[in-house]
Order: sequence, then structure tokens, then C-alpha cells
Amino acid sequence: MRSFHSIGLAVCLSWQLGGIALADDFKLANGNVLRGELASADEDGLVVKLDVGGFSKREPWINFSQETLKELAKSPKVTPLVEPFIELEPEQIKAREKQKEIVVKPVPNRMERPSAKAGLIAAFITPLGLLILSVLMLANLYGAYEIALFRRQPAALVCGLSVLLPGLAPLIFLCMPTHVEHAHAEAGAEESVAETAGAPAKATSSFAGQGHAPQGGLALAAAQKQEGGGAQPQMYARGEFTFNRRFFETKFPGFFRVVPSEAEKDLVMVIKAVRGEYVGKRISRISSNEMHVQLQTGNASAEVSIPFVEIQTVQIRHKDAKH
Repeated sequence: MRSFHSIGLAVCLSWQLGGIALADDFKLANGNVLRGELASADEDGLVVKLDVGGFSKREPWINFSQETLKELAKSPKVTPLVEPFIELEPEQIKAREKQKEIVVKPVPNRMERPSAKAGLIAAFITPLGLLILSVLMLANLYGAYEIALFRRQPAALVCGLSVLLPGLAPLIFLCMPTHVEHAHAEAGAEESVAETAGAPAKATSSFAGQGHAPQGGLALAAAQKQEGGGAQPQMYARGEFTFNRRFFETKFPGFFRVVPSEAEKDLVMVIKAVRGEYVGKRISRISSNEMHVQLQTGNASAEVSIPFVEIQTVQIRHKDAKH
């Protein structure tokens, strides 16, 4: 029975490995020799039917000598199995490398890649970068213009320097004190001294009879109106004065009364703010940030809220006086 099995196995191997040149000796890398016939071959190795009887264990391909591997490679069936384990000659290696060389053909109309060393300036040359620069420059000029108005500096000078020194020039002008014209300041001082010296004693006695002295420009303007027939407008500008709750309560206490006194009933307060100009006859309410002014209109309920930060100038004048 065993002999019959051996004969059948030999027939199958002959059919599967047809064309394989059978070698009598299979030399191993360690010097041993397997004598017999090829019985089975796969990816894991080779099985030899020994002359002495029986079969050898499956020897891996790496255990065979180069001479045996080259001999087995002559069979088309075994070549794919043993070829990875055969050491190539230098000439063969060069030939294979030459065959694997890839020739890159130039691509027509290919766009050039951007420079790898592109810096921050290159980023702002793009349309989006130019748009950002334009917005920043407009914001810089607007801030310079507002600072010029606030500090009473020439707007053209401040804006021109802001173009040359963006951000730095507006900051320098903001740190500078508010510019005050000396001629205007001296003329205002001389007018105040002349008006004070020429005021009749009756004005002083009338305030003394009321039990208090004149307070600020409002009381002085009221006294002049009583004696001189018309008060000179009193102007207060931002930069020279700080507009807050204490300023209005100290300078214009008469405008807080529901019923104004005889000396103040014909005076109005002209407030020039960012949103427009308001002519008020009474301050109805006041807080730390804004005040509510009752306007000089036929409607007694006409009232407007004015934040202190928006006020540019405050003028006290007669209600029939022009600008």
C-alpha cells in the first residue's frame, strides 16, 4: 500500500513540475548534500525524495547553495520560487537598475511654483493683503483726524505725518497738550478784566442781598445783562475745560432750576456735540456720563440726551442773540 502511495505521489509531481530538470544532488549552504529526486516545491522550500528511502523535511530555499538554486532556476515552474534567493552578479545588478530607471518627461505649460523664501512682504502683495493694508491706512488717517480736532492741531499736518509714520505720529500728537492760541487767550483775559472792572457796584449789592456771590461765567453774564442791557456770550471748549457732571453743576447751577431766576430766564445754553447743535433752556437730569437738556422749543417735553464725550463746545448767550 505504501509503495502504491509513493508511485501516485511521483506521478503527481511529474505532472505539476513538468519540465523540471531533476538533479541527483541538492547541496545545502552548510555543506550537506541531499541525494534523490525532487518531490515537492513551493514558497516555503523543497522536499527531496531520498535515494536511501523516505522524504526529507522541507528545506527552506535560503538553506540551499547558490549552485543548486541556479540549477533549479532553469525550470520555468521553479524559477519564480528560487529567483529571489539567487545572488546576482554586479553586471546583472547594473542591468536591472538601468531597466528600472524612470525618465521624467517635461510637462508643457506648467505653472512655476512660488518662491520657497517668500516673506511677509510677499503676503501683503496679494489682493487680500492690499485690502487689509487699505483698511488699516484709512483707520490710521481717521484716528489722526480725530486726534487733530481733539488737540487743536492742523489736520493736514497730523494726517500727513500719519501717512509717513502710521500709528506712531497719531500717538505722538495724542500725548501732546492741547494747542491754545495765545492771542485768543490773552484777549479773553483782557475782556474778563475789563468787564469785571467796569461792573457797577449795584450788581455786587444785588448778589450780596441774595446771600451768595456770583458763581462762574453764568452769574457774571447775568449781572452784565441786568446792568449793561446784554451779556457777552460765554464759550467753553473741549481741551480747555473737562466736560463732566461737576463742571455743569459748578458753572451753571441756574440751569438746574425748574423756575429760572430773573437774571437767567432769558439765557440759553448752546451745546455743540458730535451729533449736532442743541439750544437748551434747562438741564432736567444729569448723571456721571450724560445729561438731559430741555430744548428751547414750544413743546415743553422736548428733551435730548447728550453724552459728555460727544460735547465739543458749550456757549451761554441771550436767547435772542445770533451766532
